[in-house]
Amino acid sequence: MTATSQPAGSEPPAAAAYRIVMAITSAWWQLGALRALVDIGGLDELSAGPLATEELARRCGASPELLAKVLRSVAALGLIRTASPGAYELTDVGRALAGSSALAGVRFHCDPEVWAAIGELPEALRAGTAPFVARHGNAYEYMASRPETAAAFYDLMGREFGPVAEALASAIDFGELGTVVDVGGGEGGFITAILRAHPDARGILADLPLALPEAREKLAASGLASRCEVVACDFFTDPLPAGAGVYLLAHIVHNFADEQATALLRAVRAAMPAGGKLVLVELVLPDDDAPHWAKDLDIRMMSFQPGGERTRPEYAALFTRAGFTLTSVTHLHQGQSAIVGVPAA
Repeated sequence: MTATSQPAGSEPPAAAAYRIVMAITSAWWQLGALRALVDIGGLDELSAGPLATEELARRCGASPELLAKVLRSVAALGLIRTASPGAYELTDVGRALAGSSALAGVRFHCDPEVWAAIGELPEALRAGTAPFVARHGNAYEYMASRPETAAAFYDLMGREFGPVAEALASAIDFGELGTVVDVGGGEGGFITAILRAHPDARGILADLPLALPEAREKLAASGLASRCEVVACDFFTDPLPAGAGVYLLAHIVHNFADEQATALLRAVRAAMPAGGKLVLVELVLPDDDAPHWAKDLDIRMMSFQPGGERTRPEYAALFTRAGFTLTSVTHLHQGQSAIVGVPAA
């Protein structure tokens, strides 16, 4: 066999390259079709039952001819199907989508600016920062003036990380740690799961004002308002609540580059007593070439946030710079891990 010949039945490199690139490109087109159908309200209209394309177009204010093309594409994904000639209905998978974090993800990631940010990666590579960050500061500052995008984001976080929060509450005995400060706790999904699982624990949810109304509602609806204080806090400019047994940062540190992340963890260290614990919930990047969701999310993060995902050694180094020692990494759910540290001796 020569250096350029292929084993019998194998795919030539050029053919494999074409197949890979076209699969990626087609997925982008498919997301565009789904985005369009969601954006005009097509999935919502179909949730009540089958509709003819012309009637769906009328309700959504769309061109029947172009909508037919979008419906055909989305049907090929298995989310809708032909109910009768010229009419479509949701499949079981499509109905499940309507009540899942995936649909919230479509609504958030297909916000016009968030959507466009992924196409600006070449500029981000050249400049060392994403154009989105230069325009808006970060995703949270952008959402502060866009309530619909913010609502989709917090819906996504609440739905996607519910099982992660429950796994975290089972993995760590928060009851013996006393008060839990949920730094950047958002709508309260993590602190709610912890307080439900540990009746002896108390909580403090600290976040920007944008997230607090929903957090108060969630805690009140769960009967936990008396056990959890909700405080407005910009953790880069305001002191964190001091003296708690554990400080939780769930999907917070990956938003920031090393300098800001170190400053944030140092602020936590300043507020923490000697016997306290630091708990991060993050994806941990593997050190190999195998496919992993964290690698794809890292690219998404690069398009609109100054931070990104990290490997275990990178988290250990970050902890050391901030005055902590990393003691354990425990897998929770769907690639998410609890990264635990204590004040360095």
